[in-house]
Amino acid sequence: MKTMSGTAFALAALAAFAAQSASDQKKGSLKQQLVGAWTMLSNTFDQDGKKSEPFGPGAKGSVILTSNGRVAVVITRADLPKVASNNRTTATPEESQAIVSGSIAYFGTYTVNEPEKTLVMQLEGSTFPNWTGGEQKRMIEISGDEMKFTNKAPSMGAGTVTVTWKRVKEGTKTASR
Repeated sequence: MKTMSGTAFALAALAAFAAQSASDQKKGSLKQQLVGAWTMLSNTFDQDGKKSEPFGPGAKGSVILTSNGRVAVVITRADLPKVASNNRTTATPEESQAIVSGSIAYFGTYTVNEPEKTLVMQLEGSTFPNWTGGEQKRMIEISGDEMKFTNKAPSMGAGTVTVTWKRVKEGTKTASR
């Protein structure tokens, strides 16, 4: 019998907590508008005017923001390598390097600064350990069912990352692109 991993269970639990009516999410405070599950549409890294996709074309991502202030974010390249041994703890150094550089995940709690239109996350864990125990701030723009995160201190060094998300409608598995 297969069991759900701790991470999968935590994400499933967060998704369950994030479920609210669509009409409530589109009005009200910025925090109320943020609550829900979102799927990534794009991720752009701007370094002195030179733009790139840090997770490559077709990258996948999801962010879940709950009404009680929990957050979980996962972003991966579309072409992450499979681990030949079928055991993540025995991946080759090359497989591990490709997976680490091609993905990021973090979770914790969040608050919203309404006047500054910022999301401030207090991170309990991250696949980029330098962020664990720290604070991450994102400028937020919401228009309808789309949200943009702007990060001026990304994990890949100097520059600005802009991530565009689309709200996942209740009862759907993922947002359509």
